[in-house]
Amino acid sequence: ARGVNAGLSSRFAGFTWYSPAVDYVVLEREFPEGLTPEELRQMAASMQCLDLYRVKPLRSYLTSDGKRLVCVFEAPDAEAVRKLQRAASMPFERVWTALVFDWEAG
Repeated sequence: ARGVNAGLSSRFAGFTWYSPAVDYVVLEREFPEGLTPEELRQMAASMQCLDLYRVKPLRSYLTSDGKRLVCVFEAPDAEAVRKLQRAASMPFERVWTALVFDWEAG
Protein backbone atom coordinates (compact mmCIF):
# COMPACT_ATOMS: atom_id res chain seq x y z
CA ALA A 1 0.00 0.00 0.00
CA ARG A 2 2.93 2.32 0.49
CA GLY A 3 4.56 3.91 -2.48
CA VAL A 4 5.49 7.12 -4.22
CA ASN A 5 2.22 8.78 -3.18
CA ALA A 6 2.30 7.62 0.46
CA GLY A 7 -0.23 9.53 2.52
CA LEU A 8 -2.18 10.79 -0.50
CA SER A 9 -5.61 9.86 -1.76
CA SER A 10 -7.01 9.49 -5.27
CA ARG A 11 -10.58 9.48 -6.61
CA PHE A 12 -11.72 7.05 -9.27
CA ALA A 13 -15.10 5.66 -10.34
CA GLY A 14 -17.08 6.67 -7.26
CA PHE A 15 -14.60 5.72 -4.57
CA THR A 16 -11.50 7.13 -2.94
CA TRP A 17 -8.47 4.95 -2.34
CA TYR A 18 -5.81 5.81 0.19
CA SER A 19 -2.12 5.01 0.11
CA PRO A 20 -1.13 5.65 3.73
CA ALA A 21 2.38 6.11 5.11
CA VAL A 22 1.84 2.83 7.01
CA ASP A 23 0.25 -0.34 5.67
CA TYR A 24 -3.23 -1.59 6.40
CA VAL A 25 -2.83 -5.27 7.20
CA VAL A 26 -5.64 -7.83 7.28
CA LEU A 27 -5.48 -11.02 9.32
CA GLU A 28 -7.82 -14.02 9.10
CA ARG A 29 -8.25 -16.64 11.78
CA GLU A 30 -10.60 -19.64 12.11
CA PHE A 31 -12.09 -21.13 15.27
CA PRO A 32 -13.69 -24.55 14.57
CA GLU A 33 -15.49 -24.50 17.94
CA GLY A 34 -16.56 -20.87 17.62
CA LEU A 35 -15.47 -17.84 19.64
CA THR A 36 -17.69 -15.65 21.80
CA PRO A 37 -17.40 -11.84 21.86
CA GLU A 38 -16.14 -12.13 25.46
CA GLU A 39 -13.39 -14.55 24.39
CA LEU A 40 -12.46 -12.08 21.64
CA ARG A 41 -12.16 -9.26 24.22
CA GLN A 42 -9.94 -11.48 26.39
CA MET A 43 -7.78 -12.34 23.37
CA ALA A 44 -7.36 -8.66 22.51
CA ALA A 45 -6.43 -7.84 26.11
CA SER A 46 -3.69 -10.49 26.02
CA MET A 47 -1.84 -8.74 23.17
CA GLN A 48 1.00 -7.25 25.24
CA CYS A 49 3.62 -6.45 22.58
CA LEU A 50 1.74 -4.25 20.08
CA ASP A 51 4.18 -1.35 20.56
CA LEU A 52 7.20 -3.61 20.13
CA TYR A 53 6.05 -4.51 16.60
CA ARG A 54 4.51 -1.04 15.91
CA VAL A 55 1.11 -2.63 15.26
CA LYS A 56 -2.13 -0.76 15.93
CA PRO A 57 -5.40 -2.72 15.88
CA LEU A 58 -8.14 -0.82 14.02
CA ARG A 59 -11.15 -3.13 13.76
CA SER A 60 -12.14 -6.78 14.09
CA TYR A 61 -15.03 -8.65 12.51
CA LEU A 62 -16.33 -11.85 14.09
CA THR A 63 -18.82 -13.93 12.11
CA SER A 64 -22.17 -14.50 13.81
CA ASP A 65 -21.29 -18.17 14.42
CA GLY A 66 -17.94 -17.15 15.95
CA LYS A 67 -15.94 -19.38 13.62
CA ARG A 68 -14.08 -16.76 11.57
CA LEU A 69 -12.34 -13.60 12.68
CA VAL A 70 -10.97 -10.90 10.38
CA CYS A 71 -8.85 -8.13 11.92
CA VAL A 72 -7.50 -4.93 10.37
CA PHE A 73 -4.31 -3.32 11.66
CA GLU A 74 -2.04 -0.40 10.86
CA ALA A 75 1.51 -1.75 10.77
CA PRO A 76 4.86 -1.18 9.08
CA ASP A 77 4.14 -4.29 6.95
CA ALA A 78 2.39 -7.67 7.03
CA GLU A 79 5.45 -9.35 8.52
CA ALA A 80 5.16 -7.18 11.67
CA VAL A 81 1.64 -8.56 12.22
CA ARG A 82 2.83 -12.12 11.60
CA LYS A 83 5.65 -11.69 14.14
CA LEU A 84 3.22 -10.23 16.70
CA GLN A 85 0.83 -13.16 16.28
CA ARG A 86 3.65 -15.69 16.61
CA ALA A 87 5.05 -13.94 19.71
CA ALA A 88 1.56 -14.09 21.27
CA SER A 89 1.21 -17.79 20.27
CA MET A 90 -1.89 -16.96 18.23
CA PRO A 91 -2.24 -19.06 15.08
CA PHE A 92 -3.62 -17.41 11.95
CA GLU A 93 -4.73 -18.47 8.49
CA ARG A 94 -3.61 -15.52 6.36
CA VAL A 95 -2.08 -12.07 6.71
CA TRP A 96 -1.84 -9.61 3.84
CA THR A 97 -1.37 -5.91 3.08
CA ALA A 98 -4.45 -4.15 1.73
CA LEU A 99 -5.52 -0.90 0.10
CA VAL A 100 -8.43 0.98 1.66
CA PHE A 101 -11.31 1.97 -0.62
CA ASP A 102 -13.91 4.38 0.78
CA TRP A 103 -17.14 4.22 -1.23
CA GLU A 104 -18.95 7.51 -1.58
CA ALA A 105 -22.72 7.79 -1.48
CA GLY A 106 -24.56 9.13 -4.51
